[in-house]
Amino acid sequence: MPVYTKIEKDKHILFASIRLMICVGHADGYIGNKEMDRIHEIVNSEHFTLKERQILMDDMDYPKRPEVIVEDLVAMTQAEKLVMMRKLYHMALIDRKLSPSETKEIARIACLIGISEEKQRQVEEWIREGIAWRERWKDIVGE
Repeated sequence: MPVYTKIEKDKHILFASIRLMICVGHADGYIGNKEMDRIHEIVNSEHFTLKERQILMDDMDYPKRPEVIVEDLVAMTQAEKLVMMRKLYHMALIDRKLSPSETKEIARIACLIGISEEKQRQVEEWIREGIAWRERWKDIVGE
């Protein structure tokens, strides 16, 4: 296994995260405009090579199976895995709703990258608490 600098490793994880976000975006059958815009925003804010950008754009049209993407993943710490899972939820929630198919796809990816069911449950609970917290603000301002 090659040795990466912290910057190279972070970029590799980000690249894989974006590819997995695309999988989650496609989980409910199609990737919406908000999801598409968010992915473009992330891709354009990072220094990806032309080849990497082409892979991401190809994934947008023809999403790969998460298993294929995870196969090439660098070794990650537990914290890095959990951050990746959080990013996948963030992508799923861009349209303000979390579909059952998106939740299922995130759980499948979490298993593939080696996150225990207990940790998955904790992250999902934290996400759902965050959604409820955000909804309470709407009640406060009366919208």
